[in-house]
Amino acid sequence: MDNWSYWHKPLSLHDLLLEVENLDVDEADNHTPVDIVLLPPETANEDHTDEDSGDEESVQISNLPGSQLRAPVEIMCRDTGTSETVATDLNSDDDDVPLSILCGRSTYIAPREESSSESATTAKNFVWNQNATLHTFQHFIKPIGPEHSNTPLELFQLFFDKEVMNLLCFHTNNYAKYNNSPGDITVDEIYCFVGALILSGYVRLPKRFMYWEIADDCHNNLIATAISRDRFTYIMKNLHCCDNNFLNASDKFAKVRPLFNSLNERFLEFCPSEETYCVDEAMIPYYGRHPTKQFIRGKPIRWGYKFWVGATRLGYVTWFEPYQGALSEHNVNSYKGLGLGPGVVLRFTDVIQKSKPLMTFHLYFDNFFTTLSLLDILSQRGIRGTGTVRENRLGVCPISSSNNLKKGPRGKFEFAYATSPTSTLFVCKWNDNNVVSVVSNTSSAEPVRQVKRYSQKEKKNIQIDQPDLIKSYNSNMGGVDRSDQNIGLYRVSIRGKKWYFPLISHSVDMSIQNAWQLHRIQGGKMDQLSFRKAIATNILETHRRPPKRGRPRSSNNAHAYSRFDRVDHVIVYQEMQTRCGQCHKKVQFRCEKCNIGLHPKQCFKDYHIQ
Repeated sequence: MDNWSYWHKPLSLHDLLLEVENLDVDEADNHTPVDIVLLPPETANEDHTDEDSGDEESVQISNLPGSQLRAPVEIMCRDTGTSETVATDLNSDDDDVPLSILCGRSTYIAPREESSSESATTAKNFVWNQNATLHTFQHFIKPIGPEHSNTPLELFQLFFDKEVMNLLCFHTNNYAKYNNSPGDITVDEIYCFVGALILSGYVRLPKRFMYWEIADDCHNNLIATAISRDRFTYIMKNLHCCDNNFLNASDKFAKVRPLFNSLNERFLEFCPSEETYCVDEAMIPYYGRHPTKQFIRGKPIRWGYKFWVGATRLGYVTWFEPYQGALSEHNVNSYKGLGLGPGVVLRFTDVIQKSKPLMTFHLYFDNFFTTLSLLDILSQRGIRGTGTVRENRLGVCPISSSNNLKKGPRGKFEFAYATSPTSTLFVCKWNDNNVVSVVSNTSSAEPVRQVKRYSQKEKKNIQIDQPDLIKSYNSNMGGVDRSDQNIGLYRVSIRGKKWYFPLISHSVDMSIQNAWQLHRIQGGKMDQLSFRKAIATNILETHRRPPKRGRPRSSNNAHAYSRFDRVDHVIVYQEMQTRCGQCHKKVQFRCEKCNIGLHPKQCFKDYHIQ
């Protein structure tokens, strides 16, 4: 393929795939696509885009319809055969121009000599010098509130409460009626459906029907007794959380927007009071077809939906928003002129400041989001901010270039102050394995610490200098990555054809991860696996189908999680005598929920008190 970087016309997905397949080895090495973004086809919000054309139990990336193959794509390409890079400035107005157009000859620029649009704008607003005083912000005071020791199910139901379950039940029944099926799904069945999804995260089987198979190696009695296979399939087929007659045509995630709005409100309401928050992107795996599905090279999850996420230092997700394209109304809003990355950060600050107007915060973000203009706006709002920054966004910064600084000793750093009428920013470059640039409106290089690194040249550990804002960034930036790691450990493994099903299951995973974070903050000692098991077991035992009539089978389940929940424990008479689960004497009464023989007076009470 000749002149990858010099295409003038936009490409369709089909054209791009043909060009990639025709690349030889040398061309593939010299012309590397950095990012590929699939743009929506003309039928982006039609009903027939709801299904993946592949099999439910297999994951393929080739199940694309003709409408998607004809749709345009945005690409960013790197020519590794030369010293130049085809680049686009993520902070400029070029965010609104497709990358397939920006990859023309006019955007083929040198890496350092040419200044980006951010450099052009900030050079006029900031004055660079070596000495200045950073703005003093109000100190964070953590509020003191009551500490509650909630059960795992109670914490999960802070987010997936009765209102959310009723929402799912109502719209699922409406969609079933629309398809001429009986709309008789109950809230208890929705609970059992969610419980089965949670259980599939830590008990994985190749096919979901195997949970109901009569086979010792795969049968799951907890799921099979709670909900039948056909009923589970029926709910999964009709699962909805909105009315299809009132979809917002400009919102590509309109089918899940009511659920997302409800969870965002609850995540923010029960968010722990923290001083530091971080903003980053997260990927939700999806291999079907949808106009917002993206490919991001170098990510653990390369194909799927991209979310903007705001989280605490330990990983509690405070706010999330799916990415719909740079031109989407949900991404532009009132921050269009600042670029996509800064706009995301400012939208997050709007959310947390509206919720907690009297508290101060410190935000951390990576070089995709950071610009000098963003830090200037945060200073005006009284919010502290620290982030890594790309070198071409620093304008005429007097600090040495990264190439020159890398020639110096390891641990060397240089800094400068950028002042404007409204703020003072501290910019620092530090030479470690690579040169990293960090900018902050509150932190500086002092105090300089000593950190241990291994020297390949000396074959031993050495001590090098590390500025204070580098340590602060490393300690507080990983919240979104922590939440991704926690969710990925026991992610719902049941897969469906609907494009929005991974989004609903991811919402369940996020809620459990946040509930577990609250459990740890309250002093709980359960690890995440035990926490998820407690939720799944409690839901399936509490909301399961009524047992069949006849002589009850002896229970092999200790009901460790639902025994003390004080929900639906009813004493009933049984014809055959059994042993009391509390005093072990003969009894003709049992707890209908626990299916354990109990004397109705004292033993029933003692058995259900922890």
